[in-house]
Amino acid sequence: MKDKNKNPFIGIAQFLISLGLVMIVAKLDLLRLGEISDYFRWEMILMFFGIFSLISLELVSAVILFAIGFWFLMPDMTMQLTPVYKNIYWPAVLVLAGLAFMLKPLSKKWK
Repeated sequence: MKDKNKNPFIGIAQFLISLGLVMIVAKLDLLRLGEISDYFRWEMILMFFGIFSLISLELVSAVILFAIGFWFLMPDMTMQLTPVYKNIYWPAVLVLAGLAFMLKPLSKKWK
């Protein structure tokens, strides 16, 4: 059953917030990729949908999408992870995804 009090524009709002956050990152060159056109690649699209999922409180997909996008974007970034962090990157993603599964019932209460 759908809630009658639910805002019908919540999906549009989440999309605009996600797009705005990605544009801020691109304009300020926070990932140090260079030109704005360097930010519009498939890796950033995965990260965009990760942010969108996070705003939608879909924590598991947010962690996975953002982690995959960041992993493939990393070689083009000027700042690099140290070998220690590269070794624990995917195990840490699995831990975060597991935590997201545990928090999933809580996110349903927030909706």
